[in-house]
Amino acid sequence: MVENVIGDCTKADAVEQYVIDELRKMGSDALHCWAESAVDKATEQIRKEQPGLHGNGKKKSAGTPPTES
Repeated sequence: MVENVIGDCTKADAVEQYVIDELRKMGSDALHCWAESAVDKATEQIRKEQPGLHGNGKKKSAGTPPTES
């Protein structure tokens, strides 16, 4: 961006907005990675503390079929 090889940012406002957008993307990616790691750690900790627990997983039932009248 500093060298502006492509030449698409000729005004300071455009460059500023580009930098802000990139920082937001980086922050969002970092938070997503952190959250996934935090969930994994919390799950592992709970499983160590309570080995009898197990996850239910996804529900396989679509519900009760409607009855005919």
